[in-house]
Amino acid sequence: MPIHAEFTGILARVFRKAGWRVHRPSSIKDNGADLVFDANGKTYIIELKVSSEGRRDRLIPLLSQAILQAREFARHYPGPVTPMAVVAAKHIPQSVADQIKLFAARYAPEVGVGIIDAEGFRSFSGVDLEEHNAKPTPSVAYPPRAPDLFSDLNQWMLKIFLGQHLPEPLIFVPRGPVRSATQLAKVAKVSLMSASRLLNQLAERNFLDENKGRLEIVRVEELLELWISANRQSGGAIPARWILKGRPHQLRSSLREYTSSQDSGAPRCCLGLFSAADALGFGFVQGAPPHIYLERLTLDSLHRLGLVIDHSRPADVYLRIPANRKAIFRASVTREGVPTSDILQAWLDVSTHPARGREQAREIRQHALKPLFGKRR
Repeated sequence: MPIHAEFTGILARVFRKAGWRVHRPSSIKDNGADLVFDANGKTYIIELKVSSEGRRDRLIPLLSQAILQAREFARHYPGPVTPMAVVAAKHIPQSVADQIKLFAARYAPEVGVGIIDAEGFRSFSGVDLEEHNAKPTPSVAYPPRAPDLFSDLNQWMLKIFLGQHLPEPLIFVPRGPVRSATQLAKVAKVSLMSASRLLNQLAERNFLDENKGRLEIVRVEELLELWISANRQSGGAIPARWILKGRPHQLRSSLREYTSSQDSGAPRCCLGLFSAADALGFGFVQGAPPHIYLERLTLDSLHRLGLVIDHSRPADVYLRIPANRKAIFRASVTREGVPTSDILQAWLDVSTHPARGREQAREIRQHALKPLFGKRR
């Protein structure tokens, strides 16, 4: 079972056990929230984000994204509702939970907040929510997780397979047929074990054709739907503002300057989401929030980009610190000196974005990814 589904189940069981009505929303616009809780005349609409690590620097950006999405879902809900943002990880220390709650109280006091982990820890803030708090119970046994088909390296290798059918200006991958795990490991620059593991996972799920002297992905549309679902929980958005605002084409100019002066140890960056789609020639949604993928957040990288983190005012730019760094930066392309995430990544990202993401995804699918969706074997 995917880890997001596991935590969704844990969260639902906690509130059902307390007598709350728990259901999945059916009338939210765009992609919808994860759950809706009702009790005592109070309704919460839930957005859940899951991190691979219970660290403050991972969970607070995810919480920020969950807050923004929960607010948007609440705005479209047919009736009075309170947005609730929940973050989860395998283990979350109490000290980290306290920092998360302080952050939420400062920047989103009207939003309910939940923090849960796989060891039984529960910490909630909001009307009628704190009664569900619980300390961890390490003795509880949880089933082992299945291998992740969409790990960082797996996403990179999947892009190598699918990128063969897309134009070179839209995605940077090694070109040519892949005939074996050894060859995949070599061209992808990964271990033979990593390449073999991915091919075994694809074969077990009937996504791999090995019968024509080369390895091919089949049932591509089903695979991409699974990939979208897995990608939905990736990277939180961090709001930032320009230190000096007003230069023409400021977003692309900043990335171009950052890249031209970038030393080998500096965090990599590139345009993401709607900004990437626009740079690649497939922009469709006007006024969408600009996004930058930044490999890791440092004061030096922010200064060189001309940005400052600011939660108090509307953002000029949103930063994403990706968990799938290899898949994003290895496949990125350069357009007019500006590093840009590849077209497949842009499509995956906008597909689950609440701000007209479906419209932008439809445009990319129809005009850039048509060769992939024609592969229906």
